[in-house]
Amino acid sequence: MRVTVVGSGTVVPRLDRRQSCVVVNCGGETIALDLGAGAIHGMLHAGLDPFSLDRIFFTHLHPDHTSELIPLLFSTNYSDPANPRERPLMLAGPEGFAKFWDLIGQAYNGWLSGDYQATLELPVQHSEQREFGGYHLSWAPAQHRPESIAYRIEEPGGESLVYTGDTEYSESVVDLARGAHTMIVECSFPDDSPVPGHLTPKGVAGMAREAGVSRVVLTHIFPPADELDLVSEVGRGYAGEVIVASDGLELTL
Repeated sequence: MRVTVVGSGTVVPRLDRRQSCVVVNCGGETIALDLGAGAIHGMLHAGLDPFSLDRIFFTHLHPDHTSELIPLLFSTNYSDPANPRERPLMLAGPEGFAKFWDLIGQAYNGWLSGDYQATLELPVQHSEQREFGGYHLSWAPAQHRPESIAYRIEEPGGESLVYTGDTEYSESVVDLARGAHTMIVECSFPDDSPVPGHLTPKGVAGMAREAGVSRVVLTHIFPPADELDLVSEVGRGYAGEVIVASDGLELTL
């Protein structure tokens, strides 16, 4: 499993951190987890082809996690005129995503899709896990927005990856992450200035320690948290490996 943190930032505009996006290559597919502003150019900078995506899984509906969907869909129509995309692009999201998708379609009046189809898969409205041939996907509620979910991806006989999206301390995300190798987890604000719906270094450490994950990768970092030594801050309560994500960070599981 190869993982690229395409965007490690937040809603705050920054030159060095794009909005939330992680790309995972596993099971013969290329998957995006969230698609915030700058994701397309971030993929290009990381040597990834944004038109190669097979599936996109969204954690919630905030713009800094969804706003690049429209540019991606529209630009896919012009990716290669000599060899246009024909296979479907599968989209999945939490409760409310179907309405969100319908409103996008109404607003753009059919402009977004061409020869290919963007097809919905809505995991929250079905079971809480699914097999996709080359990997297993599961999810659980996160404590941020009412619709927020976190994802876990596992390859048969391989390591597992958890992506929290935005969340504060959440027992359901801890349960989802138990025994995982890597947890890509938001670390938004310092411990002395917490914000509801988000994690601080102490919260990250607690969740990672309770879940027994081997490695945490910190993302969704607001500027005040970026001024801290986050490795040391999280390390006060967690003995595993701590990595502070930057845009383009590549990991192998």
